[in-house]
Amino acid sequence: MVNRSVNNTAPRLIDDLNALHARYVAAINAAVATGDQDLVDELAFGYDTEATWMVAEREGKTHLLPLKRRAA
Repeated sequence: MVNRSVNNTAPRLIDDLNALHARYVAAINAAVATGDQDLVDELAFGYDTEATWMVAEREGKTHLLPLKRRAA
């Protein structure tokens, strides 16, 4: 018989990413409301970096970081 019990004590990656996204959306919206474009840009970059690290840590792929960005 297969044990199909689920460990509900560990947060799922998607739940943590959703929470991270919600925090950044609120912060970016506040920065937009004050007209602080530099902060908006900083927060957008911060979200991308933090989310990428979160996924890499959970997937055991931190050795692939930092990611190399292609020139636009």
